[in-house]
Amino acid sequence: MTNQPSVTISKVDAAHRQLRTAITLWFTESDPVSTHALVFAAYEVLHTVSKKRTPSRRDLLFDSDRIKDEYRSDFNKLIKKHAYFFKHADREPEGIIEFNPNVNEMFIFFATVARYYCNIHESQEESAFLWWLRIVRPKFNTELGRIEIEKLVPIDILEAVRRMPKRDFFDGFCDRSPHLVPKFNALSAMHVIGTST
Repeated sequence: MTNQPSVTISKVDAAHRQLRTAITLWFTESDPVSTHALVFAAYEVLHTVSKKRTPSRRDLLFDSDRIKDEYRSDFNKLIKKHAYFFKHADREPEGIIEFNPNVNEMFIFFATVARYYCNIHESQEESAFLWWLRIVRPKFNTELGRIEIEKLVPIDILEAVRRMPKRDFFDGFCDRSPHLVPKFNALSAMHVIGTST
């Protein structure tokens, strides 16, 4: 066993690393439970820190203004249920739960938005995810977002990308020079897919 040096790291840097790893796992369709555990842990930290660093930031998942205050606690328990089940054994050590891995996409998106409000540089993994979301989930785009993406990417390329496996998109995106693929930050994503800022 090699003796590795200790690492000094902030909570935000740890959360950002977890998010980057979760995105890689998500694109490569690796274990969805591990993906969820990582992205949820990242989201929790980035949510809290983003609210402290940018008190006027838009609402995210835990503080969504789309949820009535009297139901916020129930809503948060519901969206935290799986992550808490995966990391705690004090209540139901032999428990079983049904998990829908599709929630990982939502948590990745909101963790990326929270990271933006923490004033942290966007990673290549996040940029790949935001571009993938913008291209492959066109129904989320506003009309303006649809027009913007069609100006940037020819329709035949859009259609080819939409048929492409996620892993191939990710590998191709990461192989490109950062100068060839423009960053598509979380704020742009919120605007394009129609969430309020």
